[in-house]
Amino acid sequence: MQKIKLPFIAMPLIALISTNTLALNCGDNITQNQVEANNYIFQLHDYIETSAKGVKQEIRTIVNTKTDEPAYQMTAHHTLDYDPEGLILLSHYELYSDQNKQLYSEHLQKINTGWENIIEDFEDKTNSITQFTTDKEGKIIQSHQVKKAVDFIFIQNDSYQYDNNNCLINKRVQWQLKETDKNSQYTGKDLSGASSFVFEYQDQKLAKMISQFSNGLQKENNYSYQYDNNQLTTIQSNEFTNGKESANYLIQLLTFNDKHDWLSASKVNKFQENKQSTIVRKITYY
Repeated sequence: MQKIKLPFIAMPLIALISTNTLALNCGDNITQNQVEANNYIFQLHDYIETSAKGVKQEIRTIVNTKTDEPAYQMTAHHTLDYDPEGLILLSHYELYSDQNKQLYSEHLQKINTGWENIIEDFEDKTNSITQFTTDKEGKIIQSHQVKKAVDFIFIQNDSYQYDNNNCLINKRVQWQLKETDKNSQYTGKDLSGASSFVFEYQDQKLAKMISQFSNGLQKENNYSYQYDNNQLTTIQSNEFTNGKESANYLIQLLTFNDKHDWLSASKVNKFQENKQSTIVRKITYY
């Protein structure tokens, strides 16, 4: 994210509160639905939401390439630990430039009240902490984020609602941005806003997500899935902003092991065909 100026904050802030994970399951198993919803809410970088039951740990290597000028390549290393039901217990993500300079890190771990995610963005010189709070059943019901930079503090509070089957159906966001001076004191220039996300399902998978923002912007994401012999092979996400198509992501799961878990994948946006991500996954089972 580039340096934020308060008078022009409305559009850049959408990037801070967008939902970008590309799939979400909602089946007949109430316990599993809760696991899937919690994993989805974490919104981890380059995370493809597919069932991880029986997986103890996975290590991903993600290579992001841009082929036209100026060309670049970035590499991410991502380690995920799961409990026997597939719930994420720990996640550690690091992103490096092609000169092996660390650009970004993200560390999610379990704490007494739920989970805590610590993010360091070395390029933007920002850091943030997000705490996820769960109810007695273990569902994430709210999260609180504080993001700090040299000239602002961004605060976001999310709340989550579920249906009777523990499927995530609604997310509500309240955010506030406070400008600070060189001494980290508030200048009194504040902005605030809100957004809502509605999740709709079809055939036990997320089919549509509708977003409403307080600045009048509306977004709709439509998800579709392709199978080969009951094996999920493709996830497509079409994004429309104020009715106009703004993104079209295609994830292809390329190779699988004998347990039908994917081992490699690619991700591309048809509006940025010069950019592509390839993901290689190593899995350890219980």
